[in-house]
Amino acid sequence: MSQQWSWRPSVLAGFVFAVTACSSPSDVPGADGQSGTPSSNGKNAAVRLIPEAPGARCPQGGTALQTGLDDNGDGALSDDEVEQTSYVCNGSGTQSGGMSLVKLMPEAAGARCASGGTAILSGVDTNADGLQGDSEVTHTQYLCNGEGEKKGNAYLMKMASEAAGPNCPQGGTAVLGGLDMNVNGQLEGNEVTTTQYVCTGSTGAGGTEALVKLDAAPAGANCGQGGRAVKSGFDANGDGTLGATEVTNTTFVCNGLTDYPNRGEALVRLDTEPAGANCAYGGTAVKTGFDSDGDGTLGDLEVTTTQFVCSAANFFPTKWASNPRGSYNSGEITSLWVPVSRRIWIYKTSDTSRIKLTVSDIFRVGAGYNGGRGAYSVRMNGSGMGCDAWQYNANTSGWNQDHHLPFANVCLTEQLPKGLYEFEVLSYANGGTSSVGAGTSSALLLAEELDGTKPYAFSKAGGSVGTASTSYVKMSGREVTFLKQSASTLLKVTLADTLRTGYNQNYGWGTVMVRLDGVNTNCYTGKHDGQGTGGDLHNPFVMTCILPNVSAARHTLDVALSANSGGAANLGWERSNPLLLVEELPNTGLTYSNMSFGSGELSGAWAGVGARQIIHNVTAPGKSVKVTYSDTFRAAVNCNGRWGFFQLYVDYQPTGCASGQHVWNSGNAAQDHHHPANLTCIIPNLTPGPHTFSIWSTTQHSWDGTFCGSNYFGWNRGQNLLMAEDLP
Repeated sequence: MSQQWSWRPSVLAGFVFAVTACSSPSDVPGADGQSGTPSSNGKNAAVRLIPEAPGARCPQGGTALQTGLDDNGDGALSDDEVEQTSYVCNGSGTQSGGMSLVKLMPEAAGARCASGGTAILSGVDTNADGLQGDSEVTHTQYLCNGEGEKKGNAYLMKMASEAAGPNCPQGGTAVLGGLDMNVNGQLEGNEVTTTQYVCTGSTGAGGTEALVKLDAAPAGANCGQGGRAVKSGFDANGDGTLGATEVTNTTFVCNGLTDYPNRGEALVRLDTEPAGANCAYGGTAVKTGFDSDGDGTLGDLEVTTTQFVCSAANFFPTKWASNPRGSYNSGEITSLWVPVSRRIWIYKTSDTSRIKLTVSDIFRVGAGYNGGRGAYSVRMNGSGMGCDAWQYNANTSGWNQDHHLPFANVCLTEQLPKGLYEFEVLSYANGGTSSVGAGTSSALLLAEELDGTKPYAFSKAGGSVGTASTSYVKMSGREVTFLKQSASTLLKVTLADTLRTGYNQNYGWGTVMVRLDGVNTNCYTGKHDGQGTGGDLHNPFVMTCILPNVSAARHTLDVALSANSGGAANLGWERSNPLLLVEELPNTGLTYSNMSFGSGELSGAWAGVGARQIIHNVTAPGKSVKVTYSDTFRAAVNCNGRWGFFQLYVDYQPTGCASGQHVWNSGNAAQDHHHPANLTCIIPNLTPGPHTFSIWSTTQHSWDGTFCGSNYFGWNRGQNLLMAEDLP
């Protein structure tokens, strides 16, 4: 941002700061202040602010103000140069009057300071308004300019990240202050006279963003002839506005006479400060100076003073967050909602963005039961957010069942206010027991902030609908109209829904298709269930596709369903809502393969799956890469109660990001289930350069190490998508 304000010229800007009980250690280096009180030798006067521990002088602690002459000219007030010490004590620690304030104000040339100087006013903030009124000033000191000197005529403030330690147990921000000794507009180490700490609390990361605003200062104690109040503080409630209760520091720029009548009008400018040496996590540069050329704008050459208001470290992830990789087997879930150890926090940075949630897991329902069902629910801040999906298994023979199947879901929040959000997975069983995560060590819950920099559109419309037609039938809702910005970009299409095919048939099958402008695409997936008897299986699924070479124009995408075997097919059974999401992605920073290629029969130990390999170039150190694999998968054909697995390998080494399928029924029938599968992996800290990402498979049963049947990938599937993207 770059904004302009103006005021009448003034000799010196006053500054107010709060002195709290968590002030700097006693070894903070001193810094001299205004130039010396008029004397024959012209030595500079110096000031040092030292924390005062609770004791006889200050029962609640406070600050010792030490002043004297810099006899040895080393730019600091040493112990043997201190001539006067006074104490500014904290109050009772209550909301009213619990904080002491110190204010530096310009002192005009006169009886107190022949050449002018600075008045140091201090006292307790009895009305807790953060400002020092006339009635609250209990002590005044004067630092006077020496003859012919103009040094140290600005008080500067800077904020720096404070690591977790004795000053802030969970980290925070150090607020540094001091006089600008060398008049270079920067607060340097030997100029720091006071340090305060703004510590992160135990309940969240609210307030890590520093904000600045300018208010009018009426004529009064703070500015005799009025002026401007430059207020700063942390955005504690995350609403993007600096409220009255969030102001922690106020600088007063006062109107008045000036010794420099030809400099023009004084101006102030607020510039965004990127993360770097001045502000580790970015912030605002407050720049002041005189409008020498009279154009009403503060140019770079007119800036005489720069102060930095710095944001603190964000202790929760922004842009994206995921749960740590590990084993998350929930154990047996009964008819109670229970959390299943998948929880993340993300700090949302914009009021207009949305959070996209991606789930990659394994889910079993109805163990030892026929007609069992269970729910997989993602909650936001402890409440439902429209991200519930139910799974159901039944057969016409009444056989008990035990189906562990790859599970995926994608959900999108509304436009929520920026701030900290928690997401957690809960599960529930109705008929038999459910289980989450058995057979995988890489269950993923991923949150990503969609902020509009990559255009997107979506639909959550459409309930439970179906067809028995063997031709494609458009499903209600499930339609998106999207204006593509560029012909060179890619369209990433995500469909999250629940699919049943071949109702009460053995070997029944069907296909769900995403169409572009009414035309079939290669973005489709099939589902097929053979289990020796008629079946009724509703399975949540995600299909991800890349559509290249789509023109820059307005396009419509919709979803159609075909019951290929004539048995009734259904979409959307007992879920919060389907999601059809289209995102426009630049054709850079990602690598993908979207061929249509069946794998053939694969059995035995871990081995690569044909045509499912890409080489992706990691652009910078420390990057995390998101890998999406979307296909159809059948495990251990003609076996009953056996596992088949697939896994992401990087540079031909296993990553542990795997999924699997295990299907059993009490009729001991051969199993043949082709289901959609969508595996999402986060691979952290890859070295820069090219890396090979590939999909591998095995039919080895994890319980006893034996092998049975064969796996198959890509049956009735338009795209075997494998895609790698660098995360922010």
